[in-house]
Amino acid sequence: MGKKDQKKALEDDPIPSEYPLALRKTTPNQKPIAMKQEQGIEASVSTTVTEPKENPRALAFLLPTVRPWHSKFCGWLTSDDSSLDHLGECQKFSIDALAWAIQSSLSMSCVERYLKRWNASQIKQDLNKPVESETQKSYPILFFAVERNCPELVRLLCGAGADPAQRAYPTDLPVLAYCIMSAEYRLSDTADVLFTMLAMGASPYDLPHDMWCDYIKNPTRIGPQLSDAEMRKHYWCSPEVREALCRTFNLFQRYQFKMASLLPGRSARSRQVAAAFGITPLFEIPFQIVGQRLAAKTTQEWIMSHALHHIEMPLVLLFTGPSGHGKTELAKRMGELLSIPLLKIDCTQIHHATDLFGPQAPYQGHKEGSTLNNYLADYTGEKAVVFLDEFEKTTAEVHKSLLLVFDEGFYNDRREVGKRLDCTKIIWILASNQGEEMIQKYWDTHLADQPEHAQLQIPTDPLQRALEQSFQSTLGAPLTGRLSAIIPFLPFSKEEQAVTTYKFMRNLFNESRKPISVEANQLARHLFLNFVEDGALASFIAEKYYSPELGARSLLKAVNTQICHKLTNAFLAQEEEISDVMNRRAWDCYDVRVEDLKEGFKEIVVKPNGVRSVRGRWERRFVGEGMTKTCKEEEEILDM
Repeated sequence: MGKKDQKKALEDDPIPSEYPLALRKTTPNQKPIAMKQEQGIEASVSTTVTEPKENPRALAFLLPTVRPWHSKFCGWLTSDDSSLDHLGECQKFSIDALAWAIQSSLSMSCVERYLKRWNASQIKQDLNKPVESETQKSYPILFFAVERNCPELVRLLCGAGADPAQRAYPTDLPVLAYCIMSAEYRLSDTADVLFTMLAMGASPYDLPHDMWCDYIKNPTRIGPQLSDAEMRKHYWCSPEVREALCRTFNLFQRYQFKMASLLPGRSARSRQVAAAFGITPLFEIPFQIVGQRLAAKTTQEWIMSHALHHIEMPLVLLFTGPSGHGKTELAKRMGELLSIPLLKIDCTQIHHATDLFGPQAPYQGHKEGSTLNNYLADYTGEKAVVFLDEFEKTTAEVHKSLLLVFDEGFYNDRREVGKRLDCTKIIWILASNQGEEMIQKYWDTHLADQPEHAQLQIPTDPLQRALEQSFQSTLGAPLTGRLSAIIPFLPFSKEEQAVTTYKFMRNLFNESRKPISVEANQLARHLFLNFVEDGALASFIAEKYYSPELGARSLLKAVNTQICHKLTNAFLAQEEEISDVMNRRAWDCYDVRVEDLKEGFKEIVVKPNGVRSVRGRWERRFVGEGMTKTCKEEEEILDM
């Protein structure tokens, strides 16, 4: 069935009434959506958004500006926290007031207070109602959170009952698609918001499967032939929208869509338990790192079980595997997502107990303690993470000094005699490279040739038992017996090597976008890096420069030498002097691509290619919590 036949099939076969209203045809005489008037609040929506006519590539993605009218104030509300607090005190819940608060950049704490004034069951239905506008277009609340580009806000709304599968009316555009494409209009990175929605239950199948199933390849503007069911499901994906997705759907996002399709769905009970113990952000760990799905899954399970059963002793995890394969990153991300502090200690120079905890009284220096001693004292009885890197290089004396705190969860502060510290809520993570050869052999024998969906199904118990025996011989049975779990970190597949490379490319992209500051010598800024064929580019770097011994560090070095240094040369070749005034104009654009040279030789080149400006001159700047938002939206849609 060709494209014309598909279109004719839709016209001949009207969509049944059980499908969402957005899928059904609207008549030319359809009346505008009625404005809400509920107990003194009405949502008056004004916007200058127009549909692009002369430029077919431009899609107007500026959401309408929401301004709640309060009858007692006889005017518009001021954009500060007190206005929303007052609305919450004197009126019932209003989805329009909530959308206004998000657009006005009111603080997260204020939005959270507003939501907590009502029972979750009371407002769940309202959170999934659209915010209506006089343009006959309406958007659910998550669209406004995506516009603000705030993962914490998305997490808060989904936790309160917002459905991550929300869609716009009447286009039926999924919020996931809006999140991806809005990055082009803002020239910003919306990946963290996207991954938060996937972790909260958004389905990757809201986007056409062919656009992300083979994530190394860039999606094509013309998709495969669709069945009638698929046509109905992706009714919203017009040629213009698909073309916009092809421009903005980057490699890291496509990879995480594929990973989301492989993860089992979260049950209502698991979400309830996570919310009760404040560990819902743990669901985002698989979307924050590349590979290591086994390590992420095992870490999640141990933290969840520890909290659920109220185990009154520390959680002690040993991360082991080749260097540069995510041990430190997983620990760091875990601390960030749970909003708990993390202390990292390099154990290469820790040979005695005093090196780790400090001298005991009455020896000289005991009043100063040590970094670890003072950290445990600062967070006694509280959640915190201690990351002991290169732990295999410590001595038997150090191992013995940790037995009591690992076993009972209590420790005596060396600065004050008799002061007992509660360490039962501390998460201890020991990182080691020991067993690297054992892990590599298991990977080559059992996992390397398996498809991604099958790797998690292969049991790793034999590997973990072998690792436990190995650590007993080096750490000793007493310390090994106090480890809650030994978690192996596996080598990267070729695809994961490419995605890891792209993560470093993405970091360079975000750093280059920051504003110029001549006074602070921040000069190579206000730049837009356009990675042409990002999958092929990242794969080229990974295939040529990846080292199994160095892991991700070898890829970071390659990005610095192959892209960052070449960007420096192209940047310095320009004659114009750098000034802070440049922040007021469009971004200078640099294309990064792999080019074929003579005799089949390929090389990465970085060349200037004009400027990039936000579409619609989007100048909404969410400066920070509590700051108001200035908005300058012109009808002109700039071609990029």
